[in-house]
Amino acid sequence: MFHFAWADASETSFGPEHEVEDEDVLALRISHQEGDFAQLQVDVRNPRVGLLSTGRKRWAWLSWTDDLNPTAGATALFFGRLVGLPDQLDENVVSLSFVARPEDFDTQKRALAETLKVQPYYDPLWLNEESRDDPDAVLEARTQLWHIDRVTHAVTVTDILQGEDGIVDVSGAFLRDSLTVDLGSAPVRKVKVTAEVSWDQTAVGNVDLTSTLLAAFVAAGSRNGFATSYTGEGLMRDWPEEGDRIGGGWEFGPCSVDRVDGIALPTVLSRAGFNNGHADFPLWALSPTLTANYDVARKRIEVVTFTLNADCQAILTEPGDEEVIEIEVASEDAGLPIDPTDTDNPDGIMPIGDLRNRAYFPTDRGKRSLEYLIALARAQLLSRARAANVSFSIPWRMGLGLSLRKSATITDPRLPGGTVSGKIIGYELSASGTGEFIAHVSLGCTVGKGNTVSTVTGSPVYVVAGYSDDWQLYSGATYAPIAGEVTYEEFGDILPNDDGVDFYNMRAVDLVEQMTVYNGQNDQKPVLDAFRSDAAEAISALNQVFTEVDCDLKVLKAGPFTTEYPITVSDLMVARTIDLEAGVTA
Repeated sequence: MFHFAWADASETSFGPEHEVEDEDVLALRISHQEGDFAQLQVDVRNPRVGLLSTGRKRWAWLSWTDDLNPTAGATALFFGRLVGLPDQLDENVVSLSFVARPEDFDTQKRALAETLKVQPYYDPLWLNEESRDDPDAVLEARTQLWHIDRVTHAVTVTDILQGEDGIVDVSGAFLRDSLTVDLGSAPVRKVKVTAEVSWDQTAVGNVDLTSTLLAAFVAAGSRNGFATSYTGEGLMRDWPEEGDRIGGGWEFGPCSVDRVDGIALPTVLSRAGFNNGHADFPLWALSPTLTANYDVARKRIEVVTFTLNADCQAILTEPGDEEVIEIEVASEDAGLPIDPTDTDNPDGIMPIGDLRNRAYFPTDRGKRSLEYLIALARAQLLSRARAANVSFSIPWRMGLGLSLRKSATITDPRLPGGTVSGKIIGYELSASGTGEFIAHVSLGCTVGKGNTVSTVTGSPVYVVAGYSDDWQLYSGATYAPIAGEVTYEEFGDILPNDDGVDFYNMRAVDLVEQMTVYNGQNDQKPVLDAFRSDAAEAISALNQVFTEVDCDLKVLKAGPFTTEYPITVSDLMVARTIDLEAGVTA
């Protein structure tokens, strides 16, 4: 016995007040296809009233009481809103259409989407700004679809391969003539992924060049810790000032020079004679400070590539006929605060973490981006691995518990291997005026081989600092973004393709290409000695060998730098819920 009760949108809980016959139900069909709202088409005796008249209720409850078990009470079958009016209102029987779309569907969907923003199935790096607020974007790397319960209107997600709410064991309890097995398009066996991420590597700082300068003076004859020259006055006059440009991303930082001969060092004189006396040439002793500032931005690009193959049964017999999906994505947002905020980063966290970093993908955050890409490729392969559809009809009572959140198993010698399991991808409950009550079920079955893959620990190898912090590399290790299904190999031994500048450890020894003191003390003293008898000639000769410093710093404004990461991934393990390679069933 069917009950039909008109209701308000707020009457979302089924109760005894809905076990009424507001309309005389003659026939009905409830259908639910994955990714869509459940639909109800009900034939009722024409009420001869305006169904859209003011004040009339437009929602309805449909329920059923089993005449064989009336004390069990009514079972709610459907709650929905009227969406379609009959074309021929003058007929004695009219057909009404309802949809089980909750009024707060968008609100429920958005709230649920926020909880699904977890790795490896979500990464804002690969989504544009608008898509980050799109609830549908959270399912792109998942093998899941939205599910809306036809009775409670609860919004959840359901996997396209395995039902979360259990398995309906049909066994052989189905109508024999209703069984059909259809092979759809062949499964995609290969997905090629190319993903590019870029950011501006920026750094600001100061490098002390004093020690390197003093070492160059020592090499030219100066006493350790000082710069000595017989032309020290010119050196002091030409000493660089803070802000003077150097080039290559450099300018001078705080610089100073003090004369200390006679103070920190004894005064040393070199004497030259002339007609009525002599001239003394002092050896200037200088205490210098020399630093350089840098403020640079360099373009960095990283490209990760991999091919994911599905471990599927062969449907196509001709090699080379397989379809290949290519995924190409790019992001320039690694250096933007797009990750969720924390106490230290109220405006958001940058995926790159620190703009000084030389590499992204080898970092923990970068591996999350790689694992999202693997999940994205996995979703493409698994959705196409469901290459067989099995349909059949079962008794009405068995069908009352059908849901798109369930799987089902059916047994029949005509099926490959004798037994098939699959996710329920659609079902229909129907009752006709002739008394025929039936449920029709469609299963989506995967044509994988049912294998699994496990990770490998690898051997620890210390990797020097240079990306961000010290971290350990495990040679030969594999990691599983989705346990048992797919792994990828360690790739941290691929070093950045750049000039080797490490903005975390800016040392003069690494950054000074060369620093040379020309005409230092050792070169000037022989010149003075050669003209000891003529002061004027000594002065003229000394002016030709004045002390000067030549320095070349590593160019920081280089780039763009591009590093490629070819990633090795295992085959994707796919469940076998139909065995197309099975032998003949006895």
